[in-house]
Amino acid sequence: MPLFQRSAALVAALLLSTAVLAYLPASPTMAATAPSPGNITVEEVEGTPHAAHASETAVAPLPKGQELGTEALELQGAAGLTRTGDIKVALVTVQLADKSAADTSGISLDAAKNGITASSNYWKAMSNNRLSMSVASVRTGFKSSATSGQDYYTITNTVTRELGWVSSPYTALVIYVPVPTLSWGALGFGASSDGTSGRILMPLPSKFTNNVVAHEFGHVLGLMHADSLQCGSGIADVGPSLTGGFADTSCSIREYGDTTDLMGAAQYSIPAISSSFWDRGGFGRGDEILNAGLVSGITKYTLKAWAGSDANRAVKFTDPKSKEVYYLELRLPVGYDTSTAVSGNRGVKIVQSGGATAASSLILMPSTLPFSGYYATNQTWQAGQTFTTYTGTRVTVDYVTSTSAGVTINASPFVDAYQSAFQTQIDWMYDQKLSTGWADGTFRPFTTMSREAMAAFMYRLAGSPDFTPPAVSPFDDVPTSHDFYSQIAWMKFTELSTGWADRTYRPYESITREAMSAFINRYAGKLCRISDADVAAPAVSPFVDMTPGSGFYREISWMKSARISTGYADGTYRPADAVTREQMAAFIFRLDSYVAGNGGCVA
Repeated sequence: MPLFQRSAALVAALLLSTAVLAYLPASPTMAATAPSPGNITVEEVEGTPHAAHASETAVAPLPKGQELGTEALELQGAAGLTRTGDIKVALVTVQLADKSAADTSGISLDAAKNGITASSNYWKAMSNNRLSMSVASVRTGFKSSATSGQDYYTITNTVTRELGWVSSPYTALVIYVPVPTLSWGALGFGASSDGTSGRILMPLPSKFTNNVVAHEFGHVLGLMHADSLQCGSGIADVGPSLTGGFADTSCSIREYGDTTDLMGAAQYSIPAISSSFWDRGGFGRGDEILNAGLVSGITKYTLKAWAGSDANRAVKFTDPKSKEVYYLELRLPVGYDTSTAVSGNRGVKIVQSGGATAASSLILMPSTLPFSGYYATNQTWQAGQTFTTYTGTRVTVDYVTSTSAGVTINASPFVDAYQSAFQTQIDWMYDQKLSTGWADGTFRPFTTMSREAMAAFMYRLAGSPDFTPPAVSPFDDVPTSHDFYSQIAWMKFTELSTGWADRTYRPYESITREAMSAFINRYAGKLCRISDADVAAPAVSPFVDMTPGSGFYREISWMKSARISTGYADGTYRPADAVTREQMAAFIFRLDSYVAGNGGCVA
């Protein structure tokens, strides 16, 4: 899996602070480096309204879609449902060395306090009232040696040192300085340490303040940014390359790119955090996300408004091939999503853990083409659309209403099985190890069935019995070096196939429906010794295109009576037609059920 690491051009500095690494975002004017082995490009669009952050405990990279273990979560400060408390805030307005007292008095204390209150209300809602913030002390006009020309990290460290403030659990220092924005255009800056404590630096209050303060407290609580997958090809999901990057080199991570999430780009409203963040941080009651686990087959789920309060309102599942974890949530204009879940951002959101860091999230949009501006307008999936993981698992949005959405997860082991009306039987073939399909992950349901493949399927259905093939082939056109020589020779040995009079088996020819009926009937009668398979042919044909004098008439009639084949809607059997692979899967599935219903195979 690829490690999601920031490229060197996106990291402003790796600063040593209290013997741990602090990761800082870069100047938005810096360009991202090109993809290289083991490196996923992370891009920040210049001018994006954002709040910067530094973690005073190292936030390690995490492969896309992977989950952190309990130990790792605790190291990141996400202690989950055990975190309970009110974070006491020391609120300070600062007179910088190059600013006047009049400048500092321009900081609205009421607006600053309102930001804390808005953040507290938000995180109480996210944590089922376990986490809150309150102003414990206020200090105005504190004179500092820091200047407005310094970067946000330097200002924060300088003021912290001068105040003598020391971090401890459930405490926070919130500093306001009289500048319109911080260095590199940041609307806020935060430094978190243990999941319940941190420092926040804010510029003059604005319409962004409530969002940014809540965002920064998200960092204090252990979360990083809500990012988006961005690909020049527009694909919705991407896997790893052999060298550790993305398999599609046009793909990168757009930091802050998910604006349906508080931890994305700054905005006037405060949308709900994504279910991946919710799960990672142990927010809520603990019952909001239904864990479907490692999915298989076809399963339907109902989603409810993510910003609502229903249990099991979101679903997370693990892809059976990649083992990556995906979250499905419904964004409706409810609660904290009222302003943001509109138009193309109203619908089913698909998100993963990982991104620029282990503590980030990554939204997978219907189109990952780079979007213009700072806010994407089509971040959710609509009714009728299908998301496909890079390994082939399909998530179809069946409907979206004002209260719920229905989704179907189709986790066939074959990427093309969904196209067939017999997908259940095809998947069963894989589960029973009767068919592995092709190396490209396909089953090719509409391709005609070859006689050699039929031999392999029948041999496996019999349990792959011990069989030593003869040194001399029983068929002139099947050399002992043939890939399926053993299985074809077994067909001859068990009298399931006699071949042609000219001693050929014709392994590459498509098997006809009449020949298939003979193979299946002999399997049930000769190999499994089921007496019912040896019944006499009926006097009246069950198919309009067959007569008692037709070749394989008895076997075809038995197929009808055994309910292994129903024929076509027009009453025909079409004995000379080639059998497709999907039809063969259905026939073998029904044959297995028939044998089981008649006492099993006693061969």
